[in-house]
Amino acid sequence: MKKLLSYLVILFLTLILTACSGDDSTTTTETNTETPSEPTYNIGETGPAGGIIFYIDDEGYKYEVGNSLGLAKWENIENLYEAKDITGLNIAIGSGETNTQLIIASIGEGSYAAKMCSDHQQGGKTDWFLPSKDELVAIYNYFDSCGCMGLSPSNNYWSSSQGSDYTRAWNTDFSVNSSTTQFNNWTFEVQKNQTLYVRPIRKF
Repeated sequence: MKKLLSYLVILFLTLILTACSGDDSTTTTETNTETPSEPTYNIGETGPAGGIIFYIDDEGYKYEVGNSLGLAKWENIENLYEAKDITGLNIAIGSGETNTQLIIASIGEGSYAAKMCSDHQQGGKTDWFLPSKDELVAIYNYFDSCGCMGLSPSNNYWSSSQGSDYTRAWNTDFSVNSSTTQFNNWTFEVQKNQTLYVRPIRKF
């Protein structure tokens, strides 16, 4: 009886030691749960859509300017009496996207400045719009101050801001030197049926 009891005790201890020892060869793989940090962008750098970042607002939103889309009218009309008086358009930085939506909602389909920007695709992005007057001036100010090449072609570009008369809209002439030219001679209103260059921007 004693021998049986001793045998059972030894067997029990052996089982406990085997269970506790485990397999030392097993390794634990740690999972990295850290979220990759968002890339930072500065003025003058290439943006996520391949444009040039020309402005960063107080809330940290970046603005990049895309490729030239060529020449177009602000509104694809021959006679100015056909022009639409579009309400709600603004000149401030941050208003270009809404301006573009309002213009397209009023004019509809066609090949004109705001629609060309809205239809533009570049760098996998489709959220382009026609810059407002002040956004267009911010593009000019960037190229004027950076000592780098300006927009090409360097000429007059449309904004999405309507002028004081509904037949006119704001544009900026990138071919002039702002330091030697009065402001109203390089940013001014022109008739909507004029043909100027178009350059889209986006905000992110």
